[in-house]
Amino acid sequence: MRATLLVLAGFAVLIMGLDFSLVAGSTVTVSATVAESITCSTNTATTAFGTLDSGSVSTSTPNASTTISCNTGLGCTLNVQDANTGLATTSPAYTIASADATLSAGTEGYGIQATTTASGSGGTLGIPAKFNKTGNAVGGLATGNAIIASSTASVSGRESMVTHKAAISGTTQAASYADTITYSCTAN
Repeated sequence: MRATLLVLAGFAVLIMGLDFSLVAGSTVTVSATVAESITCSTNTATTAFGTLDSGSVSTSTPNASTTISCNTGLGCTLNVQDANTGLATTSPAYTIASADATLSAGTEGYGIQATTTASGSGGTLGIPAKFNKTGNAVGGLATGNAIIASSTASVSGRESMVTHKAAISGTTQAASYADTITYSCTAN
């Protein structure tokens, strides 16, 4: 049994068996906002084949490495877009077309391969079959956006590596060729 001593105007009163607990309090609601963020950057602004030879399939150097980070719960996507749909020259006008193919020496062709590295954290990047190639097999480029890598969860510092490959024939027009490829990231 609990006893409580209550003092009123100088008189002490002992109350037995009653529990006088006074509780006072208030609550605080805490809130915060995390802004959606997506970033991607490519390690190089140029890559070059040098002089193409009809006797071999060439690989440009350096490879293009794009690092992507996003904090969206559904992940993010790395897209690739080509300005020419191939390696092109303007004088005289000619294009070494880009297409899904297995390149071989002596036959014109141009395209890319993609892979991922172990860098970064969070979700993982997946590469679609179109660009997940090895050897001399390549995925063709187009003027519209094509998915080159994507995640289904937030990622930080994940990396996609692109290898550019080209081949020419003995009758490919002599000229200086160029292409502009744009990499962009979007939230899923």
